[in-house]
Amino acid sequence: MNAYAETIPLVPGEIRLACRFCSLYEFCWPPGLDPEPLRRLRAIVRRSEALPAGSVVFRVGDQFTAIYAVRNGCIKSCSVDAGGHDLVHGFHLRGELFGFDAAYPDQHRCNAQVLETTSLCVVPFIEIDRLGAELQSLHARIRRLMSREFTRQRMCGAGYGAMQRVAAFLINIYDRLHRPDSSQYRFRLPMPREDIASYLSISAETLSRQLARLQKMKLVSVDRRNIRLIDPTRLGLVAQGVS
Repeated sequence: MNAYAETIPLVPGEIRLACRFCSLYEFCWPPGLDPEPLRRLRAIVRRSEALPAGSVVFRVGDQFTAIYAVRNGCIKSCSVDAGGHDLVHGFHLRGELFGFDAAYPDQHRCNAQVLETTSLCVVPFIEIDRLGAELQSLHARIRRLMSREFTRQRMCGAGYGAMQRVAAFLINIYDRLHRPDSSQYRFRLPMPREDIASYLSISAETLSRQLARLQKMKLVSVDRRNIRLIDPTRLGLVAQGVS
């Protein structure tokens, strides 16, 4: 993906408001930075054009050139097994970063594929290096962002039973999609069940059975991709293996 459609304007309040939940917010709007360095910092962040479902941002073996933030939509990180099937390693939702796994050894180790119409913010890494030589706090800020995203993308319930994994996944996605100004326990899964099953290392049939079980227990309501958490507290206990 080489489409950097525009440079983000520096100051407009509506842009800053739209960015307030993004993981790059503290990068693009660092507190205490003088206006001129701030202008230069914001100038290196690009927006992509809208990318349709099925588009590939980068592939295994591509050179590492940038860090990406999802403005809207959803990206999956995946590789392909010997049988030609996707092995899903993670999902990247609105406001989240991806692509930094290739910082060493400068090559991507997975594919990044668009699951639904998505637009991105793109930060060319060579520009970060150049600016970082002048702004000493910049590299530390980026390392902090990367560490936070690694934690956020942790595997849900690896080593646990199927129902625990599914419960943990639903809570994880809700937490990542939820906004502080919303009290709703409803959300839409932007990824298909086949990808969720691959991510959780279970079959699609097992995933469907576990969702049905959670629904029968009156913990969730499932309508295709639309999810409502009926009893988040009990669902959290299931995710922890507490019956």
